[in-house]
Amino acid sequence: MKLLKPDWVHHDEKPIFSLDIHPDGTKFATGGQGNDSGRVVVWNMAPVINEKAELDKSVPKILCQMDNHLACVNSVRWSLSGLCLASGGDDKTVMVWKKAQGSGGVFGSGGFTKSAENWRCVTTLRGHAGDILDMAWSPQDRWLSSCSVDNTVIIWDVFAIPSIVAILKGHTGLVKGVAWDPVGKFVASQSDDRSIKIWKTADWTCQTTITEPFQECGGTTHILRLSWSPDGQYLVSAHAMNGGGPTAQIIEREGWKCDKDFVGHRKAVTCVRFHNSIMMRTAPKTNKSQQYCCLAVGSRDHSLSIWLTALQRPMLVIHKLFQDSILDLSWSSDGYVLMACSGDGSVACLQFDDNEVGTPLSEEDKNALYQRMYGKSVSDMNVQSEKDMIVENAELLDTINREKPKQPAFMAQLEGGTVQEPVFNENHTTNHQSNVPVQHPKFSGTTAQSKQAIHKQIETRTADGKRRITPMFIPMSQENSETNPVKITNNSLPTIVTEKFSEKEENLPTGQMLARVPDGPKGDQLDSRLTKTSISSAPPAKTLTLDLPSGKPSSSQPAAISKPELSNIPRTLTAGRLEVISGNFVRTISDLRIQVVNGAIKSPYGQLSRVFCCPIATPTKVTWEIFLGSSVVNCSTCLKYVIVCCSDGTVRLINARTGVLNMPIINMPTGIVQSAFNSSGELGGVVSECGLVRVWNIKEQKVTVSTSCTDLLRGGTVKMLTITDQGIPFVLISNGCAYTYSKAMESWLVLNTKDTLNQRNLAKYKPPYNTVQKNLRTYPIMAVQGAAHSLLPASNNFIDVPAAAWENVSQFTFIENQIQLCETIQSAEELKYWYSALGFHLSHHGTEQRLRLTLDDLLGSVHSVNADILGISKLTLLDLVLENLKSQPKWQRIYMEYTQQLRDLRHTPNDILK
Repeated sequence: MKLLKPDWVHHDEKPIFSLDIHPDGTKFATGGQGNDSGRVVVWNMAPVINEKAELDKSVPKILCQMDNHLACVNSVRWSLSGLCLASGGDDKTVMVWKKAQGSGGVFGSGGFTKSAENWRCVTTLRGHAGDILDMAWSPQDRWLSSCSVDNTVIIWDVFAIPSIVAILKGHTGLVKGVAWDPVGKFVASQSDDRSIKIWKTADWTCQTTITEPFQECGGTTHILRLSWSPDGQYLVSAHAMNGGGPTAQIIEREGWKCDKDFVGHRKAVTCVRFHNSIMMRTAPKTNKSQQYCCLAVGSRDHSLSIWLTALQRPMLVIHKLFQDSILDLSWSSDGYVLMACSGDGSVACLQFDDNEVGTPLSEEDKNALYQRMYGKSVSDMNVQSEKDMIVENAELLDTINREKPKQPAFMAQLEGGTVQEPVFNENHTTNHQSNVPVQHPKFSGTTAQSKQAIHKQIETRTADGKRRITPMFIPMSQENSETNPVKITNNSLPTIVTEKFSEKEENLPTGQMLARVPDGPKGDQLDSRLTKTSISSAPPAKTLTLDLPSGKPSSSQPAAISKPELSNIPRTLTAGRLEVISGNFVRTISDLRIQVVNGAIKSPYGQLSRVFCCPIATPTKVTWEIFLGSSVVNCSTCLKYVIVCCSDGTVRLINARTGVLNMPIINMPTGIVQSAFNSSGELGGVVSECGLVRVWNIKEQKVTVSTSCTDLLRGGTVKMLTITDQGIPFVLISNGCAYTYSKAMESWLVLNTKDTLNQRNLAKYKPPYNTVQKNLRTYPIMAVQGAAHSLLPASNNFIDVPAAAWENVSQFTFIENQIQLCETIQSAEELKYWYSALGFHLSHHGTEQRLRLTLDDLLGSVHSVNADILGISKLTLLDLVLENLKSQPKWQRIYMEYTQQLRDLRHTPNDILK
């Protein structure tokens, strides 16, 4: 234990009547007499407990001094949240202070002195007819109580200042101490009339009056500060007598019995203070865990004693600590610092370690203890049932009466749109990108005709050789978000091949195209209405005959390269299986048609593949063409470029209009199984068979992502590659897992797994897949998670099971991870959605501590450098969280508190804030 008496903490040699340590332990407040008025000072704790900080002139000792009271200040108390400081004094008023932006100052004998912090009086409470001697905040800061020499206790409504909830009358002498039961059922007051009264908070009537321990009390003290134990089982009074000796009386909650007390002081006990936490340590003899409370007792004999309820004697007694009576005591929240003040104008600080006072009980153990004692956890102690709760703000009355709590909704839900479950074709590869003819997750719905330009089409050939064009629209950008989703069923074509219709069926199912990466035998199945014909039986494609230079042997034609080439590639790589594009492979880009024909030309060096472009209006006119010596296994397009990937691992990025190479030919170790562009076409990427992932900036000819996804391929292959406008790749695996890559962390981040708990959380906050799919550019995370979720088998066995406490905790973790993903992926719209979801979950299952932590995080730094997240003001995100509290009566006070702070910030000029 260390005993410190900082001589620089003083009120200009005037008495200090009260002090209180801030809940975060970084500062403390003192109240007493000033030169010409009452004085409240907020001090920095660091120079008190740290010698280095005390000697450092750059570390301020006084944070703020307030001389607003007209007469001596007798009591200062921090709210449990630490946001407010209350002070009461001989001027019959209570002032409530809040920290404002910027620095403050005070005028003194030496002129204006600037202070490190700026605490402003936000309200002055007037109701007492005499000096105010003590104050206390109720649990969860619902009320503020003050007691006075006018023989009354006033209960102030903190969230409807300056409203008075009740005036407690019954004492016949000066009321000099007040304390709240931590359970929230009672408030106790001690008076010069030699009594303690216990008042019920349900109706503010007197439960009982205790007089026996105080009958022998003669004389009086300036204050009578009493205290409740943190478990709510005991109330300890000031200034009691037993056998003619001064004591601190122990009053048991059960039956209000008074058969125990703390003895040893030679003069009257003026103040007692329990530590706010229940402490725990191992008993020295039995080695068993002990739970107990820690109490400090101050007296008129200038001495201090510290008691542990597990011991029969005081743990510590310090005689002649001051030259006058001890007037107030305060513990830090961690329990290792105790401060005391005296009428001689000085303060003392005692520092302990865990071997001396023990360690505070964890929140979980404290909840378990409260559950055993009272049938409720700590967070539920002071929460009324909603049906009995009075709505205190007229602004919220209509909202609470009309609105039922709703989960946060996307645009379609807000506009009354319906949400359909996706049906994913597990035998076909998918890809998400703007203006690229690729296959997407399936969403049921009726296709509406779009007024936008059609950039995609499916081309097939009927039995008589005629071409059939089936136009389709895939809105992948924000501009096209109003279009209804395309209906895609399990019979979607994996690629465009030459096929023959049965004579009984004329309608071709609408689908999307992609170079096929089948997962097994089912990958070769066709729609039941189609019959597949072999390549040899199809109408032969037109071939070209080249004139060979003299001296070149014309008979040296190697065998067909399609299957032998692929057979030479090792099959131990599992990102996907290469399959040569067969038939007449077509992509449509606006008014152009890109076509791939493998084995189109027989040359002395083997079969050549042909990629060519022609206008849709004049299909016989070739705009450009290229020939390749290896079979094409994958091809993707956008409005600007074409990616052509061959079985030998080469990748060509070609200008879609001119056919000119925009980058040198790139070689990958193995062939490409997936390729994609971002929505603008500025970025292109591939996934190779061996799991390498590359994303390039085509215009600047540089790589933006270079990594491998082989670690992700546990029992699956890559079914989809998507690239955001920020160049971030998303990978969907056939086993239902999905990942995205963080360049900053050089790691793959989890979007979806087969974990049952993850699936329940996704089901809890399930997005409207049809809206998300149409706005992949805006909701990339949810789109990929929705597609991955649809790959997994249905798990209906847990959907309707009531959520247990651990499930609520897991949902918090899930939502927080979604927020972190949004910040990493830079998805602003999804960030707003998940903050709204966080507010919804907090309003239903959160604790006040967890709720305030979120609100303070958004409110506390709105004027700092990091005032925005992804360009969204933290005030906007705070609005989204608060909106979910409106319909919950139990949070109405917190809603009003933070809404008012939000209004004040928005109406405060920026130059004042700075």
